[in-house]
Amino acid sequence: MTAQARPHISTALKAIHEARFAYRHTSAYRTLVERAGPPAREVATGPGEPGHDEAEAALRRLPLTDKEFYRSHYPAGVVAAGHPLSAERHVLISHSSGTGGDRLTTAAYTYDLARRMSRTTSVHPELRGRLLSARSQRVARYAAPNCSDVECAAPQTTMASRTLRDGTLVLPVGHDLLATSAALVDQAIEEIAAWRPDWFYTDATHFAFLLRQYRARGLPPPAPGAVVLTYTLATGVARRQIRELLGDDPPMAEVVSMSELGWVAMECPRQTLHLNAAALHPELLDPRTLAPAGPGEVGELVVTSIGDRLLPHVRYRTGDLYRRQPGCPCGSAFPAVRHEGRAAHYLLTPDGRRISPKAFDEVIGPDPAVIAYRMRQRTGRRFRFGWIPAPGAAPEAAAALCRRVEQLLGPGAELRAEAVEHLASQQTGKFLSCVRADDVPAQR
Repeated sequence: MTAQARPHISTALKAIHEARFAYRHTSAYRTLVERAGPPAREVATGPGEPGHDEAEAALRRLPLTDKEFYRSHYPAGVVAAGHPLSAERHVLISHSSGTGGDRLTTAAYTYDLARRMSRTTSVHPELRGRLLSARSQRVARYAAPNCSDVECAAPQTTMASRTLRDGTLVLPVGHDLLATSAALVDQAIEEIAAWRPDWFYTDATHFAFLLRQYRARGLPPPAPGAVVLTYTLATGVARRQIRELLGDDPPMAEVVSMSELGWVAMECPRQTLHLNAAALHPELLDPRTLAPAGPGEVGELVVTSIGDRLLPHVRYRTGDLYRRQPGCPCGSAFPAVRHEGRAAHYLLTPDGRRISPKAFDEVIGPDPAVIAYRMRQRTGRRFRFGWIPAPGAAPEAAAALCRRVEQLLGPGAELRAEAVEHLASQQTGKFLSCVRADDVPAQR
């Protein structure tokens, strides 16, 4: 058994215990297991306990859950019996942004969220140290308005009204990011100067936009102790601009965080993403066959919470796809993966290939001629690629950019590519760089 596999198997046993707790204390999960039949019921009710080597196989006999399951049964069917939310201390009720459809309301103990955050940050000691040693634990958040459950797109709001219970200041921003008014940008810059955040918890594209506004005004950028990129896939375009404008000092890492589970994964100093396999039990499953994804293969992240006595999640499908990596020289025992993006945002080329948002970004991200882009698949063959050119970008850079996109899409693709002045955010307020129309099938 390798050092990387050992904690994964250990948490598989804990995941079975989580399922047994959910079976005993939540009516919706109990019904789901009963409908799945005797093999699932045997695992969920015991009394025996599989050995370490059998734990993974036993866990896979339990049914999968998803956002719709928790959305449909919240709160009565999925919150543990005897835990009325109104009477519970240390409960955080939150709402997702709705990226995968309708918004999801969920609840979690704040100490469970803190525990998951702590274990997740163990893969990046320097950044973790910056967070723990922060003088005032002041955090600033700059992301889509829907992500924070406070009104941050209206100029009349105050800092007090946008400060969360954990002390995070949610900065004002427009619902359509790139159309954020100059007054709202000025307000955000003034509040950063007044708040003096120790670190930023931010969407990468949003933060790159904010830093460009500092530069456009001739102002020095903020000097945070650390930067955490989350909410959407952190594009190479955004990362490049953040580093250009902040320099190399503040440690920066992408974090996968979910409203319902908190921090799930984080990049190590080598920019390899590691799944938290201590406070959670992660699985990567082939989205079509639901078989475990092997090394180098892409699988959907399925997560089981560990020790959650309020709203346990068992074999919860996240909709996000990751490629399993062979390992990482950083030495972390947590599984190494590459975040490919959401399954719903994959491009499907006319010759049948599937291109992930991450793979598309690798073609665009390093190009200094681009400050923002959007690739949209409109039909099976028609694609539209729009980009906002960097000031002073050479004309020949545009032609080279288009050739790279054409080569990636391959024969039969009808590409409309053009430099634009504006790219609108999604209805959720998030800015997605790679999307596929809802009526384009995921497979051929």
